[in-house]
Amino acid sequence: MALILVIRVKGEINVRDKVEETLRLMNLRKKYNATILNDNDVIRGMLQKAKDYIVWSRVDASTTAKLIESRGKISGRRKISFDYLKDHNLSSFEELAERMERGELNLKDLGVKSYFALPPPRGGVPRKKFTALELFERMMKNGNA
Repeated sequence: MALILVIRVKGEINVRDKVEETLRLMNLRKKYNATILNDNDVIRGMLQKAKDYIVWSRVDASTTAKLIESRGKISGRRKISFDYLKDHNLSSFEELAERMERGELNLKDLGVKSYFALPPPRGGVPRKKFTALELFERMMKNGNA
């Protein structure tokens, strides 16, 4: 099962109610929030409905692991530690990402928040067409990761 990285790039003002509801269901409440979703027909329909406010692309296990390690939070706004992973029988972030990709595990099962607050992209959002992975790389260069 493939995973999709979705990043919200537009704010909350003047958003139609149905689109706002779709964004809320994907846990994209604020600008520059990101989430990782399973690739299926329902999610594809949600992505099409909110296409003017988000960017998305397929993501591999290494990028997923990098995102969870750098921006993943548990309750109390605490970062995910290796001890927390060991308590849930995981040896590394890469193993977590691989198990998510196979569909064996999701973030909710671990008690990890299902959205990631990213910093604004270094150099701004590009005007040309871009993917979520390109934008994610610009955000991670910001130095706040």
